[in-house]
Amino acid sequence: MALLERFEGMTASSVLANRATSDPERPFLRVGDQVVTVGQVESRAEALAAALHGLGIQGGDRIALLLPASSEFVIALFAAAKLGAVVVPLNPRLTQPELQYMLRHSRAACAISAEELDGADYLQMFEEILVQLPELHYLVTVGEEDLWYDDRIFQFEDLLSAGGGRDYAAPEVDPDEDLFAILYTSGTTGKPKGVELT
Repeated sequence: MALLERFEGMTASSVLANRATSDPERPFLRVGDQVVTVGQVESRAEALAAALHGLGIQGGDRIALLLPASSEFVIALFAAAKLGAVVVPLNPRLTQPELQYMLRHSRAACAISAEELDGADYLQMFEEILVQLPELHYLVTVGEEDLWYDDRIFQFEDLLSAGGGRDYAAPEVDPDEDLFAILYTSGTTGKPKGVELT
């Protein structure tokens, strides 16, 4: 059976859920010395999806991801898929004007970002962007900063804890019709364009 035929009619979240049921201890990814199993990715993605749903994120909403290659990126991607939300992966090395343009253009309702990466202070950048983009309702950060001062900014690990064991209404997603991701072009001849993928 060809690989594509094997997954025909399935969503990214249903592929993960099926694999987590059949082989939960199978290694899914390695980040440095850390090994994360399929079952761990599934349970963490479910927890994050439940927490985001509790904040009001739902099918069709855009979730921007500004993360390096990490377990958090994978978990956030699958959490968005479970909600029927649209993943908008963005280069974490974008300048603030580039980032603000793509967040506005994609109509992102939520962003999940590293607090800092390679010396760039993304938390500070997003604090400024949140003022400029009221349609960006939430920021979820991966890092250690105590964020008690803003009720629109949440810690990734706090949401995993809050969503663990909570139920949410998972939407019906048509893998052939419903939008899964928006990928931005490099913008060499003008503004970057968002390419929509199902």
